[in-house]
Amino acid sequence: MKKRLDALTRIGRFQALMRDLGRSKLHSLERQQAGLTDDLKAVFQTLESDELAYGPQAGLAARHIRALQRKLDQLVHDQDAARLSALAQGARAKLAELALEAAALDHRRHKERKELAELIERAIARRGASST
Repeated sequence: MKKRLDALTRIGRFQALMRDLGRSKLHSLERQQAGLTDDLKAVFQTLESDELAYGPQAGLAARHIRALQRKLDQLVHDQDAARLSALAQGARAKLAELALEAAALDHRRHKERKELAELIERAIARRGASST
């Protein structure tokens, strides 16, 4: 019983760490997306200033825009995957927490039953000793 409780405690801690790791990965991806979005806005602002709207620089800017857009698309995909992973880890962490609570309750009840049985045995032993 105690081994099960200890194992569930370790599993719960591990699941909580995995949930936190998933959340931090999701936040990192969100920061990367914000940075790439800012870069893309800066490129469009530069193009709107007519300095790079025509000529050979326009082709370079278009390639840069396409590369940024591919990175943004990949980040959106990675964010979706990270979000699903974080949700799954959160659910696993909650399940581990509930299992730990149930095991702790079972352990406590088992311990109380054992203590009650010992008290009854002692009372019976005293009664048997006093009647002789």
